[in-house]
Amino acid sequence: MTSQSINRIKCKAINRIKCKAIISIKDQSLNVNALFIALVIIIGAFLMSPVNADQLKTTQSTVSYGVLSAAINNQMRLNIINTNYSSVFSDQLIGKATGKSRDEQIIFQDSLLLYRSYAPEFTIYNASTRLHDDLDSDGYYQTFSLVFDADIYSYDGYDSSMVYARLYLSENGGPWVNYYTTDDFIIHSDSDQDEYEIITSFASGYNTNSYDLLIDLYQVGYDGIVATYSSNDNQALYDFPLESGDYDLVYDDSVYVYQGGSFSSLLLIILFLLFAGRLLSHRFNMLNSPYKK
Repeated sequence: MTSQSINRIKCKAINRIKCKAIISIKDQSLNVNALFIALVIIIGAFLMSPVNADQLKTTQSTVSYGVLSAAINNQMRLNIINTNYSSVFSDQLIGKATGKSRDEQIIFQDSLLLYRSYAPEFTIYNASTRLHDDLDSDGYYQTFSLVFDADIYSYDGYDSSMVYARLYLSENGGPWVNYYTTDDFIIHSDSDQDEYEIITSFASGYNTNSYDLLIDLYQVGYDGIVATYSSNDNQALYDFPLESGDYDLVYDDSVYVYQGGSFSSLLLIILFLLFAGRLLSHRFNMLNSPYKK
């Protein structure tokens, strides 16, 4: 066999290897491009898919602080409100709000407590409310305070008792839902020095709407509600214009300030991923090209 024949055979073999390499590289390039196209389709479908109202619902959460009203002043109230806003421990998280309806709570409460052998007379003499912090000036507030004065009259002459209260909200005439349970505190006869104050901030999940308030008073360790006070008894507990912080948005000419994730940030991340995918695809093709030096 001559040297020319050997060279021709070598050339044919080399060409076959080159062809196989080129085909393999093209197949890999097609696979990368296919993955890139699939990624674009998936992301596009995600962005174009409609989001219904149920998907946008946020879990209701509140942050509250309860204390004898005589123990704090106005500056302390402001400090409490600021602390509420920065707190990561909601009433729901620490067990101060059950989220149960009033009917559910009464059934549950009756199964736990004991019956008393005598029944002192309890009453809620009065209650007052105050609204705080409407950041977007739409007339709906994210923080409010409730002050109530509970009294006791006993037949045995001992006019003091340890009590606590469960507080409820009704949104636009809906069911009463527990939003806070106070600590135990002592009331003395008809004294106004035992007024109890609760400062509550709506953190999330409460619609911009009108709310009514209701107070159920319990004697510690005994069965049943001993006194109830609601918007039927006092207009101060009726028709509260409230909304949670995620609805109390602040608008500016150039900036839209809100809580939660940002669509623009998500879009930038997606664009970055698309650009990175294209860049990697191009570099892969260049590195595996049979013509690179």
